[in-house]
Amino acid sequence: MTREELLKATRLPDSGNFTARLEELESCGFLRKYHQYGMKERNACYQLIDNFTLFYYKFLEEKPTDEHFWSNQTNTPKVNAWCGLAFERVCLEHVQQMKLALGISGVLSEAYSWTCKEDSANGIYGSQIDLMIVRKDQVINLCEMKFTEKEYVITAKVDEEIRRKEADLLSVTGTRYAIHTTLVTPYGVAGGSYSGRIQNIITMEDLFQ
Repeated sequence: MTREELLKATRLPDSGNFTARLEELESCGFLRKYHQYGMKERNACYQLIDNFTLFYYKFLEEKPTDEHFWSNQTNTPKVNAWCGLAFERVCLEHVQQMKLALGISGVLSEAYSWTCKEDSANGIYGSQIDLMIVRKDQVINLCEMKFTEKEYVITAKVDEEIRRKEADLLSVTGTRYAIHTTLVTPYGVAGGSYSGRIQNIITMEDLFQ
């Protein structure tokens, strides 16, 4: 949410005190403040990123009464969705390690997110990119974060989704930077018909260097 959206949702006054609270939450690691690529700083977004808080509201707010609750939740859609989102947050908290794995720790770069709405009249599919690393050497690492408990298989559907994101980014922003598709996944990528389009692969081991 943007600052304006947070003010509207909380009904708190727009003041320096509100700004100070946001800065404190960011400093303590509860919030992540990020900028959308191509947007001014005043359009910055805030994301709740504290893992315990998110876990509490997802699983503990309504206290489970079944003593076998956790064992019965194994491999359910709810837990699988949580694993994917949790892995994305781990990646967002380890951008510096990702830069090291890419060999660009010495290159000036900034991390952004980016979204665009569908506009079929102009050939825009509508995309959301949770992490892109924009580098001074005129390269953008478009990062796809995928959780799996084995080597990740790039299907025709996933390949199409990535190509659409690249096309939207080029069309909407008009960037002339080279776009390097970067896959972040715990155990690497299984060979296949579509794996050759991935320029960079980052694994869980890289994230915790």
